[in-house]
Amino acid sequence: MRRLALYLIASMCLTATGSSLARAQSLDGWGIVLIHGKGGNTGNLAGIAAALSKEGATVVQPTMSWATRYRTYGETLSEVGGHVAALRRKGAKRIALVGHSLGANVALGFGAQRGGIDAVVALAPGHQPDRFATRTAESLARAKQLVAAGHGAEVATFRDVNQGEEFDIRTTASAYVSFFDPSGPALMARNAGNLKGAKLFWVVGTGDPGARAVARGGEIATLQAGHGNTPSVGTSRVITWLKAQ
Repeated sequence: MRRLALYLIASMCLTATGSSLARAQSLDGWGIVLIHGKGGNTGNLAGIAAALSKEGATVVQPTMSWATRYRTYGETLSEVGGHVAALRRKGAKRIALVGHSLGANVALGFGAQRGGIDAVVALAPGHQPDRFATRTAESLARAKQLVAAGHGAEVATFRDVNQGEEFDIRTTASAYVSFFDPSGPALMARNAGNLKGAKLFWVVGTGDPGARAVARGGEIATLQAGHGNTPSVGTSRVITWLKAQ
């Protein structure tokens, strides 16, 4: 009788262990918001989106508002929050924000300023207003003047920078200030240090010095990749990391 009891207990333990291993082998229960970078380019996230879905995660890949015009940083975080809430309604038990370039910046901002998520994955993090401040100084000063004069909602032409390339954008003065002020809410280093309970995983390429410079704290994976192909090269690393959380 004692032998039978021991056998039953051992069987129950093996079953529980097997269930835990099975859970660890999938991303079932995870809800993931994939956030693209500047230019509205969701195409380079298609591969990681498919891979995460195949592993059992519920994935949304929205076209963010900056694809056409920046909203304020706060409004952008609310935009992300809408997708997080939708995943919760679909039954997601854990939430990860996986962002590329500017998307990584926003994912960090959400984790620090809104919270309520479990993980942030920063793929080739970009948009560092403190690093390109001299190139946007004239536009920022002009936008701040408009805001101070009560014309923050006025749309004008300002300077943007993406991976060293300068170009003009049209957006509101308030939105421009919120994204381009070096002391404003889009400062990645500050946001990364103030995450509200979320685990942090940086995925950066050897050919992406800007991303490597900002990756501090959390866990860091350095890959043989450039800025644009970090999501595809790092897909398996992201999946492995999420499964370990």
